[in-house]
Amino acid sequence: MRYRASMPELDLARTDTEQEALAIAIAESDADPRVVPHSEVRAWLMRLANGEFDAAAPEPS
Repeated sequence: MRYRASMPELDLARTDTEQEALAIAIAESDADPRVVPHSEVRAWLMRLANGEFDAAAPEPS
């Protein structure tokens, strides 16, 4: 006998409203010249993952 796990199907279709909100968020992000290096964001996320929930987010420059 073989056990087979089943995963629910993901609905990846976005509504028009969701698509518009995503486009606006991307445009705002692209227009912001400030950046945070990937390594700093990764280090911050690792601190959160390790339970340091009060870790300060990296500051964009």
